[in-house]
Amino acid sequence: NEALAQSVAPRGLVRLAVPMTFGIKAVAPLLPEFFEAYPEVSVDLHLSDATVDLIGEGFDMAVRIARLPDSSLIARQLFTMPRYTVAAPSYLKQHGRPTHPMHLAEHKCFSYAYLSTPNVWHYTNSAGEQASVRPGGQLRVNNGEALMPALIAGLGIAELPEFIVGEAISSGEVEVILKDWRQAEGAVHLVTPPGGPRPARVEALGDFLAAKLPGTCKRRSRGKSKAS
Repeated sequence: NEALAQSVAPRGLVRLAVPMTFGIKAVAPLLPEFFEAYPEVSVDLHLSDATVDLIGEGFDMAVRIARLPDSSLIARQLFTMPRYTVAAPSYLKQHGRPTHPMHLAEHKCFSYAYLSTPNVWHYTNSAGEQASVRPGGQLRVNNGEALMPALIAGLGIAELPEFIVGEAISSGEVEVILKDWRQAEGAVHLVTPPGGPRPARVEALGDFLAAKLPGTCKRRSRGKSKAS
């Protein structure tokens, strides 16, 4: 029996692609516990906000935080990830507080290279009105965390997911603006290539992340009553 258990225990390499900041803050801290549970499995953790070609680049799995386009990939939604439009109190004091998305055209805004519609921020309010804005400013990045110093310094407005900006909202370093308007909410997904049964090592890591990630992210985002 022991020999049988050894032969079916997950083992081998899993290639996992994760957005940079989410990987550092949420996924990497879980890996020690995973390795303790699965000593025969190793992980090649690829951190990049660019969307990798899972099949072409030979990845077993990816974490994606977005509204997923239709594709042949198999997606498992874990939890939603709110987005907030934020600015430092110093910026709002100096430049005024936008109350409608269209006001953003008159403001300095930072942009993120990998939005699903690059350089356009989409909003909807409770009445169903929609607004799309093409903001402009001094800084464009391919990793949201890189906006934080300029944002906190009061140099502009940013639109960011909770896992990047949540702590700054809690601490009061930035404030949520346009509270009557919602950005399209993304979600955290585990994505795998299509095909037959996945290796036990990939199933093990997928089930582990699905079980642990929601709690990890909720703990990080506690105390953000100012965001509601």
